[in-house]
Amino acid sequence: MWYKGKRLLLTTLAAGLLYTTTAFAANVQMDLFYNGAHHAYNAKEIAIVIDGESYTDPNMPAVSIDGRTMLPMRGICEELGCTVTWNEAAKQVYAVSDTHTVVFQIDSKTGYKNGETFTMDVALMIVNDRTMLPVRALATALDIDVTWDDPNRTVYIGEAPSTGGSAGSNTGTNTGGNTGTNTGGSTGSNTGTSTATTGKVSKVTVPASKTAAQNFVITTTGTFNRCEEVYVSDNKVVLDFYGATNGLSTNISATNSPFVTAIRTAQHTADNGETYTRVVFDLTGKMEYKVTPNAAKNQVTLAFEQVEIKSITSSHSGNTETVTINASGATGATVTTMQDPYRTVIDMPGVKADGIDEIINTDGLEYVSEVRTGWMNGTTFRVVVEASDLTQMTWKEENGKLTVTIQKSTLENLSYNDSANTLTLKKVKNINTGSIKHKDAYLDGYYELTLPGDYSDVYGYGTLNVNTSQIKSFTISTTGGNTVIRFNQNIISAYTIKDTGSAYEITAKNPQQVYDKVLLLDAGHGGNDPGTSGNGLTEKTMNLTMALKVKSYVENNSNIKVYLTRDDDSRPANADRAKAANQIADLMVSIHMNAGAASASGTETLYAAHSNDGNCTLTSLQAAQAVQSRLPGALSTTNRGVKSRPDLLILNSTTVPAILIETCFLSNPGDALKISQATYQDAAAKAIGDGIVYAMNKYKLR
Repeated sequence: MWYKGKRLLLTTLAAGLLYTTTAFAANVQMDLFYNGAHHAYNAKEIAIVIDGESYTDPNMPAVSIDGRTMLPMRGICEELGCTVTWNEAAKQVYAVSDTHTVVFQIDSKTGYKNGETFTMDVALMIVNDRTMLPVRALATALDIDVTWDDPNRTVYIGEAPSTGGSAGSNTGTNTGGNTGTNTGGSTGSNTGTSTATTGKVSKVTVPASKTAAQNFVITTTGTFNRCEEVYVSDNKVVLDFYGATNGLSTNISATNSPFVTAIRTAQHTADNGETYTRVVFDLTGKMEYKVTPNAAKNQVTLAFEQVEIKSITSSHSGNTETVTINASGATGATVTTMQDPYRTVIDMPGVKADGIDEIINTDGLEYVSEVRTGWMNGTTFRVVVEASDLTQMTWKEENGKLTVTIQKSTLENLSYNDSANTLTLKKVKNINTGSIKHKDAYLDGYYELTLPGDYSDVYGYGTLNVNTSQIKSFTISTTGGNTVIRFNQNIISAYTIKDTGSAYEITAKNPQQVYDKVLLLDAGHGGNDPGTSGNGLTEKTMNLTMALKVKSYVENNSNIKVYLTRDDDSRPANADRAKAANQIADLMVSIHMNAGAASASGTETLYAAHSNDGNCTLTSLQAAQAVQSRLPGALSTTNRGVKSRPDLLILNSTTVPAILIETCFLSNPGDALKISQATYQDAAAKAIGDGIVYAMNKYKLR
């Protein structure tokens, strides 16, 4: 079947009360992966009805993301008579029928219907490797009636059930009052949710102190239509106030709470056009709480329950020892592992712990040397489990029980100093340190040292979690006659090896402690973000080609240590790219391609001024000028100059000098032809490399 020439009908059928529930709807609980991150999802099921028949997609349910209902595209479009195809290279989805050819671009709000553009308020998304289509985009693209029934959380595609007169259908969402006139039937009236805003989130009252009752009160001027709690993860409480605009201009960080770290607000628009304000409470961990709205619909109280620590016990069984904290509910604990001595530290904010001894009985334990308790700042109850260095401690919390498990390690003759990030290997057998092989797999999160021989009888095997700012853990294994030490990293690190005479010290350091000059090269876009395209070229691919050539040139022609943000078709978050630069680099260079009208052409370099400019070290402007003075000549392109762009995240989130190179315009046939050829690519890489080397040699870096 196919629908042609129908009006868009997107309306809410019935007014939702505060915390409206649907009696028959089950909750959907699943892990959603999108935008490069995992998101815990727990919400009432969204039903799909196509022409009166219930539809269930066998691969992916409909979900609500940031107030938008997202539908599994392929199954629904095929049910409507479309052929759906996927263009991997262009990241485009095609829905084709006898009368319609619709093209969607992933992460773009612009689509094409029979050759004409149309705009969506929300772009398609890839969720769990499935293409998800916003409700409104489905209606607009396929010219069909789509109705959203809010109280019953149901999407009607095609004919929706009548809610008013004998034959009429409502022609639009009521945006003013609480009732809308039915223009088709004789007596029907719209009972849908009003999309008018009646209030404003104006105030969030926090507790008087960290030791006071942990009650937060959200107040609106006027009333809100309803308040809904949205499950995002255990370390957040998310409340949506429908019919209320956002009147809070700044986030709240002074929460007077041991476990609420910040309160954030933002204003959104739901599928039916209704305005709502989202209030997010960031937590240190899972907490028990209660949400209570008042009858006047102008105030909601979020009250966190105080958890009581009932007892702390220990036990030994075989090669395993356990320390168990029994509580009346979730403690919201923060657990860290520390060295010198090796210990697990458990911090539980805001709990009650009357009658708990300062020293816990550990009789009969072999690996645990001490369990002690105490208060941090009078508000956080701390439990410290101390064990011998070569044990492995893990923990879990469920149903009010937090258990630390201690097992003897299979490692031996070594120790780790977390303050110095140094692994010390006792010199039981000599190691030729000059023959140790290094493998820097920083993009995969690890660094390996391969010892020249089998040392399994000396150092054993296994993993030790150290959890410092630089190192998560290290693993020792032996394969092919050689012992390998792998450091699993939190940040990119460089390693030094020192023979002290009695031991070998392997120290993880910031690259700036090892190298005089450190460059971070960024190939823009990647993965499901292709960037621009034109004349047969895709930006993400060209960016990577150029970044790899620049890396090779700089390494072969200078003493600069070069790292990449990616070396394949992956997509690091822009914030993570900037964070990496701030952690390790003296200069960040991000390589991009431009787009515009076919007549637009040329090369430009973008920068943003930093607050620390003027301290006699290299600035972003100086680096941009060094590259821009060379690159247009190498490519024979128009010199578009150096431009300030403080609006770009990759530039404004860095604290070290950073530039973004728009190499040329892929939308221009002449520019595209040049950058597609290896000779021009090599010339451009040399020009960029020469600019980088000049800037990093001429100016002081630190």
